[in-house]
Amino acid sequence: MKITFTALLMLMIAARLTGQTSYTSWDFTLGARNNLQSDSLARMGIRPDATPDFENTYDIPRPPRSPSGNYIEVYFPHSGGSYPPILGTRYAVDYQGPADPVWNLSVECSISATVTLYWDSSVIDLIEPRLQLFLVDLAGAQKVNMRKEGHYTFAYTTKRDFQVVGAIKVDLTYLMEGFWNGASQVQDTVGGYLAGASGAHTIVDSARIRLDANGDGMLVFPDAPTGSYYLLVRHRNHLETWTASPQSLTKGTTSFSTYDFSSGAGTAYGSGSLKPEGPVFVSWGGDVNQDGVVDYLDRNITWNNRTLTGYLPSDCNGDNTTNGADDTLVLDNRLRARQKP
Repeated sequence: MKITFTALLMLMIAARLTGQTSYTSWDFTLGARNNLQSDSLARMGIRPDATPDFENTYDIPRPPRSPSGNYIEVYFPHSGGSYPPILGTRYAVDYQGPADPVWNLSVECSISATVTLYWDSSVIDLIEPRLQLFLVDLAGAQKVNMRKEGHYTFAYTTKRDFQVVGAIKVDLTYLMEGFWNGASQVQDTVGGYLAGASGAHTIVDSARIRLDANGDGMLVFPDAPTGSYYLLVRHRNHLETWTASPQSLTKGTTSFSTYDFSSGAGTAYGSGSLKPEGPVFVSWGGDVNQDGVVDYLDRNITWNNRTLTGYLPSDCNGDNTTNGADDTLVLDNRLRARQKP
């Protein structure tokens, strides 16, 4: 059953009301230009009822090239399956279903020149964050976050192939002792890291996210492949925390995993790695110099910074002032140490 105009209109209205576009129904244009020509026929997207195979409702072939012999075009190559041979292999429009689609696309020109692929990143950024799109240049091994960048420029000499792929995503909940007041958390940035599940636990990929007042945020790891990893979280003045065990994580455009450190003591590696605060668990504060232990070195930094204001590691409670409250937190947590596999 195809999505009706009324249903699509309702999705668009809901997106305006929430400020986000549903990951199951969106599209945008991909264009290309060089110093002589431009092309803006290519369009990609997701529809709830679309599939990876041919559908005459959604998949539209490109028109024939100009008889002048001069051209630049972006297209989605398709053949086999239900794709009719009579329509050729170059498609201008490619809609797929919401279950982790991957798009293949190609650029061809009649001349060797500098080519810029472009799209509206502001449109993509309005889509739910569970959708992540990265343009991969298969020839140049370059990767572009399509939410953050609106173009990619390269030197064209022959047909250039690309893929639009996703990332490992972890919907994280992480509370920090000094920043949590029992009801909400001072919003701040943390780093998330994926470490190998065995051996030396080498860091494979990293991401940064500003957590909201509930301690929530989506970590996006574009480079790590699907696999099993420890997830560790670092903050400027709280002890580093590792997941209790390796997590099976999938790389995809729409799927994501969740991890809630606040839900129990057993979510973190080691014994007592999290501090109970009423019904939730928080990471220990006071590791001002981020050496993995709260000790006199952290106390000295905090004491020496007393009365200073601003975004400092010694501001352990996030009020932008280093004072006695921060010093007390460091003192109370002395000899607390990071625990890792």
